[in-house]
Amino acid sequence: MDRSGTRALSFGEIAERYDRFRPGVPTAALDWLLPDGCRTVVDLAAGTGALTRSLVDRVPNVVAVEPDPRMREVLARGCPAALALPGTGEEMPLPDGRADAVLISMAWHWMDPDRAVPEIARVLRGGGRFGVLWNHRDVSVPWVAELDRFTRALRAREGGRGVVAPTGKAVDPPTGALFGPLEELRLTWTMTVTAEQLVGLLGTDATAALLPADARRAVDEQVAGYARDELGLSGDRTIELPVACRCLRTTRNPDTAA
Repeated sequence: MDRSGTRALSFGEIAERYDRFRPGVPTAALDWLLPDGCRTVVDLAAGTGALTRSLVDRVPNVVAVEPDPRMREVLARGCPAALALPGTGEEMPLPDGRADAVLISMAWHWMDPDRAVPEIARVLRGGGRFGVLWNHRDVSVPWVAELDRFTRALRAREGGRGVVAPTGKAVDPPTGALFGPLEELRLTWTMTVTAEQLVGLLGTDATAALLPADARRAVDEQVAGYARDELGLSGDRTIELPVACRCLRTTRNPDTAA
C-alpha cells in the first residue's frame, strides 16, 4: 500500500470517535447525486457509515466498501442493512455493471485517479452515476477560519515532525472517454454542536487521526479551552457551525469499455 493509503488507514485508530462525531450528508446533496430509480448504490471508502446510513433509507441495495477493518466493523454494527465489504477505489470486490451509482464522501483525495476511475466505471452499469462530495467547515466564515488555524497549529506542535498531513489540493476525478462531463453543486448548511461535539469533530481531521493518543488528548483539552474562552461554549450550550459542501457528478458512458 502506498503512503497515501497508509495515512488513510490511520482513521481506524479513531473509528468509534469518527462514527460518533463525523457529520452526515445534507439531503439536498443526496437528492442531486443519486440518479432517479437507483436500486443499487456503492458507498466507496465508506468509513464508519455517515453516508451509508442516509443511503439505506433511500436505496434498496446499499454496498459499503471500506478498506480498514476497524472502520468496517463499526459500520457493520451501526448499519446492518448495508452489505459491508473490504476493498478500495482501485479494487472493489464487485461484478461488472453491478451498480446504478457509486458515491464517495470525503475520500476521493486518498485514491489513485488513474486506477480508481476505470474501476468505478467497471462496477457501474452504462448510464450509471459517479458522484463525489466533500463536507468541510466553512472557513470563509472568520471565526471558523480562526478556529481552523488554531487547531492546525496545535496539532503541528503536539505531533512534531512525526505527523505528515495530506499535501496538495484534491484533484477532481478525470472523466475521459468513460464518463460524461462533470457537473458541480455547492451548498452550505449548519451543524448545531456543543463544546464536546465540536472538540470531537475537530479530532476526526486527518492530522488529528495521525497523532499519538496522548497528543490527541492534549489537543482536545486545549481545543475545549478555546471553545470555552473564545466561543463561549461549555456544558449544554450550542453553536451553529457552518459547513460547506461541494458535490461533483458524472454519468457512465454506455458505449465505452472500462
